Amino acid sequence: MSKLCITTISDTVGRTPLVSLSGVDGVSHGVAGEILGKLEYMNPGSSIKDRVAKHIVAQLSAKGISKSAPLVVAGPGNLAISLAMLGRSLTCLLPERTTTDRVRLLKSLGVTDIVRTLDGALPGSPEHACEIGRRIVKHRAGSVYIDEELGDWDLSACYDELAAELIEQTDGTLDALVLGVDTGNAATHLSRALKAKLPNIQIIGVEPTNSAIGEQTVDNPLARRWLCEDIGRAYAPRALLPGSIDMWIQVSDRVAYSMARRLVQGGVFAGPSSGASVAAARMYAVSACLQPSSRVAVILGDTARNYTDTLLSDDWMLAHDLLDARMVADLQRTQIEQYRAASIEDLQLPAAVTVSENDSMHYAVALMAEHDFSQVPVTGPSRRLIGYLTLSAAQTLLDNHVALPTDPVRKFMLRFNPAPRNVGSANIRKEYWLITPETPLSELSRFFESHSVAFVTDASRKFCLGIATKQDLISFLARRHTFRF
Repeated sequence: MSKLCITTISDTVGRTPLVSLSGVDGVSHGVAGEILGKLEYMNPGSSIKDRVAKHIVAQLSAKGISKSAPLVVAGPGNLAISLAMLGRSLTCLLPERTTTDRVRLLKSLGVTDIVRTLDGALPGSPEHACEIGRRIVKHRAGSVYIDEELGDWDLSACYDELAAELIEQTDGTLDALVLGVDTGNAATHLSRALKAKLPNIQIIGVEPTNSAIGEQTVDNPLARRWLCEDIGRAYAPRALLPGSIDMWIQVSDRVAYSMARRLVQGGVFAGPSSGASVAAARMYAVSACLQPSSRVAVILGDTARNYTDTLLSDDWMLAHDLLDARMVADLQRTQIEQYRAASIEDLQLPAAVTVSENDSMHYAVALMAEHDFSQVPVTGPSRRLIGYLTLSAAQTLLDNHVALPTDPVRKFMLRFNPAPRNVGSANIRKEYWLITPETPLSELSRFFESHSVAFVTDASRKFCLGIATKQDLISFLARRHTFRF
């Protein structure tokens, strides 16, 4: 077998890249030293928890615990994803704030038993994940409870490997490490391992605003709320040893999410907790008055792809006021201001050419070829718009003799609002967007985020008046001299 072939997915864990973040907008401006990102989201399971899961699985095997033994796993979800990726069956205890993207991923990995736990529950309370997990294990023979926070698993070797990578990748010249803190394991073990080799290194702990880890205080945990996942606690975790952190920095949700967006725009696909850590690294670098030769490394713990409904959604980010002022202005300019209240009528589209559902496939293809159309609207009784036919689909059907030239278009057209078909208990109906000459171009732009062509109709959706594509929008903006790539 080729040496390039890796036999198991666990063998791909670790050895993640360390890259300069100088190309990310808003990171290095005004900073004398260099800020580096350790891309832990490039592990196969897209998070730093792959390292933890690999070592836990090895310890389970060393204890003689069967691979089929069900695991009960507590945490924000990344550890559960990593364990499931490594072939373990499990029940997952997730905080309420965990995104639905992670839930979908867990379900796709075969994890169907998911229990939501209360954000901010204190240790010892019946609502705390540990107490819930122990009750589940008590009633499931042979199951094993896994919770990093309890310190039941020796993770020193796991983080020794990560520390060794950081030292090797920086040639032993590293002035500070910035990382988000949740269970405290990473901070404790990395601090120990790095300071053994680099005594002067500073370990900067990052937590959300309202988190209580660095404060070491106990108050009403339900009053402590934040959105950023994977970092922060309403109490100090017992796995975090005193003295492991040299400086604490709290980061607001807005700063964390805005920086995460800037990371994505800069080609670094890291999640909100990484955004918080990078923002904190910049704060530290500015306050510490670093030298040009100084190096600060940041752990980028998980991927932005786990946040398609939140971090990567403009609507969600705006609704939760998580974009900074410049990002809001850029978004308004992109979505609204560049169109200056223009509507589809301003595109000056030519009148639509249509075919009847009773016309032949040969006629429809010839018509599209004559006018250089890639699709044509299809009308039904009283010339009402009922669907469309694409040239590529029609030609393929004819070439493969699935359709005959004399067959009517209605047999192969794509219909709007088809009768719902049953899939399990859910009805699936194709969505139809009403687009008229009065539709603002800002709305049409959003439509083209998921569609290739728009059929413009009257308000009653009876007649097709024109066909618009994204190219029409691009041409319009070019005429206005406001087009931006």
